[in-house]
Amino acid sequence: MTDHRIARVVALIQERWSAPLRIAELARHVGLGVSRLEHLFRQQARVSIRTFIRDERLTAAARLLASTDERVSVIAFQVGFQDAANFNHAFKKRFGVSPREYRLRDGRHQKAEITK
Repeated sequence: MTDHRIARVVALIQERWSAPLRIAELARHVGLGVSRLEHLFRQQARVSIRTFIRDERLTAAARLLASTDERVSVIAFQVGFQDAANFNHAFKKRFGVSPREYRLRDGRHQKAEITK
């Protein structure tokens, strides 16, 4: 990413993925309007901010599923999803299996999926 403001937004998202993130707050933090931030972000990251945030949360959830015995519903809330059903749907869409199925896979496969 060439724009330092977009790099800063990415860093903020990666630092705060479990907290509620509002695009307007991110835009204010880097001195941009919401529309301009969304445009620049998509242009440089090749995905929308919302998709990037969701993917960061799902990747964190995958790490937790692979490394803890915490219940899936607890992990969903830990990574910032407010609804376990929405989390399950998004996780399956992203990784191709439910969170529970993902946890049951062998460690080598999980590590490969997490890095995607």
